[in-house]
Amino acid sequence: MEKFSFPDSSTGKIDFNDSSFFQPSTGSSPVLPSPATVRQEWHKLGRHTRAIQFEDLGLVVKFGDPQSVRLEEAQAMKAIHQAFPNKEVPVPELFGWRVDQGQNFIYMSLVEGSTLREIWQLLTQDEKVSLRDQLGRIVAALRQLRQDPKHQYIGSVSRGSVQDLYFYGEDEAGPFPSVRAFNDWVQSTALRLPISQRPPDPYRAFLPDSCDICFTHGDLNLGNIMVSGDPGARRIAAIIDWEQAGWYPEFWEYCKALIAEPYWHEWRDAGWSDTFMKTYPDEWVAFSEYWTWKRP
Repeated sequence: MEKFSFPDSSTGKIDFNDSSFFQPSTGSSPVLPSPATVRQEWHKLGRHTRAIQFEDLGLVVKFGDPQSVRLEEAQAMKAIHQAFPNKEVPVPELFGWRVDQGQNFIYMSLVEGSTLREIWQLLTQDEKVSLRDQLGRIVAALRQLRQDPKHQYIGSVSRGSVQDLYFYGEDEAGPFPSVRAFNDWVQSTALRLPISQRPPDPYRAFLPDSCDICFTHGDLNLGNIMVSGDPGARRIAAIIDWEQAGWYPEFWEYCKALIAEPYWHEWRDAGWSDTFMKTYPDEWVAFSEYWTWKRP
């Protein structure tokens, strides 16, 4: 991933002219809808969503304030698209972005299909197994990405602060120079106490300070897995919502995947999520405790 160049997030307007949106077969010169047009559509929809679809353009625009819609998400999608040109990790195609009136607008391809959550009850057991196996291959491909061993860090894809929801509302966190520094911050933000006032914490020892750093989606859940195809031929069309993505310790993807769904759901209760990625039971114990402390 270090060999890829990332678009400068300080640029307020950028079009990716090599994307399919700007390669029409009609010979016309397509233009992305303006932020004003996106806001108009948002008002028409009753302000119930921050992802506005333009079906005739094959386009989705995700917009909002910089805390909720970060350009690091666009950078992550662009990086994954470059790293996997054969779509081993399927992501929406990035067309461009805009910064307007204090809001970010990310323009990406519209993915046809339904979320795994929407169709879960309609799936046969064989279809669930097939989708589980597909997801396993996607996660395995993502795990193949590695940083330059001489320049390792934990943070966003462009060497910025960590984007994970776990740290939402905290002062900007990271980038961290090591797994140990990251784990210490995970513990610190959960306890919310100065070091001198912290009670004994049996969980910190469950977070290993020496482990691989992996590129991580950070929010693998039923709502972020898009599925297309007819019954009997279901396939994962895309993994969406890369807003929390970046470089994290190898156990982070598993822990976040568990916390994303209720414990009684088949995703967790029947061990479904344990079958498409490596499990980290000790790390999960610590993470789940810290998550609970942070969100009483």
